Amino acid sequence: MKYRLAFFILLLSFTTTGFCQTTNGDDTANQVTTVDGIIHALYDAISGPAGQERDWNTFRNLFAEDARMYIAVPDQDSGSVLKSITPEEYAQRNQTRLSDIGFSEEELYRITNTYGAGTQIFSTYESHYTNKNGEEDITKGINNIQLYFDGDRYYIVTIFWDANAKNIQVPDRYLPKDKHTEYQINL
Repeated sequence: MKYRLAFFILLLSFTTTGFCQTTNGDDTANQVTTVDGIIHALYDAISGPAGQERDWNTFRNLFAEDARMYIAVPDQDSGSVLKSITPEEYAQRNQTRLSDIGFSEEELYRITNTYGAGTQIFSTYESHYTNKNGEEDITKGINNIQLYFDGDRYYIVTIFWDANAKNIQVPDRYLPKDKHTEYQINL
């Protein structure tokens, strides 16, 4: 009997820790129940004017345990190299940097594909920030985002983007026809 109880407690601990995130208030809980909500929460968490701290608790809560962020970084020898970081590493690296440069990113356009519990998103963004010369810079690019839906909420599993977006033209098919155009393809 003792062993059964110990086994049950051990089994329960594994089934309840599949994702380490907890919701931090009703706002975050409501944001992650829809694709639109979690994508807007992602952009909102990292955006803001110079001097404003970012909402890193909300940011962390958006991700699945073991989630990764992949960045294609320019490399003079091979064109680009793939770097991988965790959401926590991203938050630590950008704790003050995004606030210092007044970084804001907004979604311009989205293509969504869903199959079962998985959703793949091409999210075209526009970033505004202050460059090294003190001037405002604007960059467009694409965040390739994968989501997992557990039946109650969405979790970000991966985000991939090209850090050389400033030098890459976003193809017309990934740009809005008007400000609020969104194509959604569900398989």
